[in-house]
Amino acid sequence: MSKGTALPERGQEAKYREMVESPLEPLIIRMSIPSIVSLLITSIYNLADTYFVGKLGTSATGAVGIVYPLMTLILALGLMFGKGTGTLMGRQLGRKDTESARRTAAQGVVYVSALASVLMIVGLIFVHPLVDLLGATESMRAYAVVYARFILLTMPFKAAGTALSCILRFQGFSKRSMYGLGSGAVLNIFLDPLLMFGLEMGFAGAGAATLAGEMTSCLVLLWQCDRKDCIPVRPRFFSLYWSGLKAILSGGFSSLLKNGLSSLASVLLNRAARPYGDAVIAAFIVVNRLVHMCQQIYFGIGEGYQTVCSYNYGAGRYSRVKEGFWFCIKLGGALLLVILVAFLFPEQIIALFREDDAMVIRYGSLILRAQMATLSLLPVCSTGFVMLQGIGKNRDAAIVGSGRQGLFLVPLILVLPKFLGLGGLIAVQPCSDVLSTILGILILRSDLRTLEMEEAAGSKH
Repeated sequence: MSKGTALPERGQEAKYREMVESPLEPLIIRMSIPSIVSLLITSIYNLADTYFVGKLGTSATGAVGIVYPLMTLILALGLMFGKGTGTLMGRQLGRKDTESARRTAAQGVVYVSALASVLMIVGLIFVHPLVDLLGATESMRAYAVVYARFILLTMPFKAAGTALSCILRFQGFSKRSMYGLGSGAVLNIFLDPLLMFGLEMGFAGAGAATLAGEMTSCLVLLWQCDRKDCIPVRPRFFSLYWSGLKAILSGGFSSLLKNGLSSLASVLLNRAARPYGDAVIAAFIVVNRLVHMCQQIYFGIGEGYQTVCSYNYGAGRYSRVKEGFWFCIKLGGALLLVILVAFLFPEQIIALFREDDAMVIRYGSLILRAQMATLSLLPVCSTGFVMLQGIGKNRDAAIVGSGRQGLFLVPLILVLPKFLGLGGLIAVQPCSDVLSTILGILILRSDLRTLEMEEAAGSKH
């Protein structure tokens, strides 16, 4: 099918009309809810890992956090190809160019699977120096090696599953994405206690549960892509289409930079916390998991909006892109109640995970309050990032997306603890939140004005 011809599939034509013609605010909410649910389920299973592993001791809890940057790196690869593929497909479908969208989907999944497989093999060969690089203390090292091996084995499934999830969402099938991600996460939650304590696998059981969950998610997502009205991911659609690959990498690079810098920041944070002992590292791990769960609500709203954004930008409906952006900023205020609860009861929340370690509760309460103090600023950069990525403003998306967890956080980790000790280490995330929000506002003002000019030019035409 050539560019600009009508979509043959009746269901895809209906999806197109829904994206560019239906009332905007209810549409964004409908698209966001499945994304929020799937992201929250994933966060809950991360918390479940932390909860069950915590029963094995503070060092075991810390070891999960030590390996977490490796999981973030896998996610970064999946999102680079997934977001790059999805945003390009969204604009192609907005122009009703189905044939190009088929080739794009196949390319994204094949390339990310191949790259993740190579990295998995390299990681397994060098797993011992890898966990040392990630910041494991001597007491955590044995746990970290066991867990890292399982996480490396999940690499191809996690990366491909993340890409498949994006491909589904950018076609408007958020529920199908939710089913895929949720199935693996729920399985992981049930397998954790069964393998760790029922089958007496101990710490290895947590890693095996994660591997089983990621494999299940990947297979379910692949099946969801093959269902009615969806563009299937088939090897026969794959070709060495270099201009398409370049467009995918260009569109997804901002996600790689954002999540890659986040992974680097986690490693540096773990290494900076190492002199203060396992209790401080464990406190940061627990708080980061809790804060990440709150962030998933913001991210889910953004994921729902990004699908609408790409479709409408490809269709030339610039006013809907801009209106959707401001609506998502307003929706972000819904988290203020959650932030207030965490501010009032930090000790009780941290005690759920390490009730027998007073030092973890003490440090965790301070860290939780500090990070929650600036969490309400997140909608500016999170919504701005997905909008810029959705409309193809890749350079600005890379800057806005990487500011909070990279451009500011990395240098702050290197500087503040040297002058302020542990207090400086606790302050790095709140300071990064403030600085990244200021930078995001400056960049978004210019891009929103450009969007208004494109809208005015389209109206005149």
